[in-house]
Amino acid sequence: MLAGDQGVRVTPETAMKTSIWFACARVVAETVASLPLHLYRRIDDERVERARNLPLYRVLSKRPNSWQTRYEWVEGMCLHLGFYGSAYNLKVPGAAGSVTELHPLHPSGMEVRQEDDNSLTYLYRAPGSGRQVIYRDDQIMHVRWLSFDGVNGAVPVDLGKDAISLARSLEQYASTFYRNNAQPGVVLHTEQALPREVREQLREQWNNRHRGPSRAGEVAVLSNGLKVDTVSATNQESQLAELWMQALLAVCRIWKMPPHMVQELGRATWGNLASEMVSFEKFTIQPWLRRIEGAIERDIIGDDDELYAEFLVEGLLRSDITTRYQAYEIAVRNRWMTPDEVRQKENLGPMPEDETPPAPDAQPAAQPADVAPADQPADDQGDNPNGD
Repeated sequence: MLAGDQGVRVTPETAMKTSIWFACARVVAETVASLPLHLYRRIDDERVERARNLPLYRVLSKRPNSWQTRYEWVEGMCLHLGFYGSAYNLKVPGAAGSVTELHPLHPSGMEVRQEDDNSLTYLYRAPGSGRQVIYRDDQIMHVRWLSFDGVNGAVPVDLGKDAISLARSLEQYASTFYRNNAQPGVVLHTEQALPREVREQLREQWNNRHRGPSRAGEVAVLSNGLKVDTVSATNQESQLAELWMQALLAVCRIWKMPPHMVQELGRATWGNLASEMVSFEKFTIQPWLRRIEGAIERDIIGDDDELYAEFLVEGLLRSDITTRYQAYEIAVRNRWMTPDEVRQKENLGPMPEDETPPAPDAQPAAQPADVAPADQPADDQGDNPNGD
């Protein structure tokens, strides 16, 4: 729990209320959760298959526990990583010893200790009951964010406390500023000497009558020589938008987030959006996928070298039908995918045998010279060989 240079206490809870930090966390969590996650088995050096016959396959790809979908489970892990630096899951074994459920544990109640033999001990105090439970490292799946000691993930809101504090301070200031109709204040003055009680009464009456956006533009009626002067906004207040942009970019740098992904389109052009999307997938999302995949392989799959977990990044193309179909066309033309494999990815059944398309490089059959094209009738006026 830290305070930034702007004096705002920075905790995971206050970071959640900072719109730009929460927006970045939400983009990452929802993007990663939207990607399919599967368990694969290596058959040989060239072939792999989905290990559908294993209970773990269903746990990872569909139902990690009795109350969460796979999407919700992955999304929750990413949010824990983005605010606390670690995500923990209790492994629930079945009768055969394999993992049949994964129960998320809130990172705010977890303490990790490394023993002399390098094994890890997890001391968990449930946020609700306060009851402490001690787990061995073979009972926990632990996903770490950046780690300086290899044991605990660094807490992102601690590393980004100054950027969060600045953004939070600006949001609070802007809220107050615009709540007053973006008017910093007025001065009511008169040549008469007014007692303190009267001055306070005038101040309260003016605020009740004229403060707030819903009362903007109302006519003020003054009496007894009362005059009003508006205090103009200072340079600092007029630069609020510029300061907010600096805070936004500072948070985006921590998350490696393209600004347009959090609705900041001021510098976006059609030319750079495509390259930024590639950068987003490669430099922002890929590390999160590898962290989760690696934790699954280390903590759940273990020493089985034939099995591995993998997110399908092609899921990012689901909403871009043109790019997806172009990728399929290249794959089929170069013969590393078949039309039926493409149809399977689009949740379509195999193509009927009588409708099997030609090979990608096949040329249309040439028509005999004496056969008329199908869209033109034969020439009935030609020479009759019998001379009729």
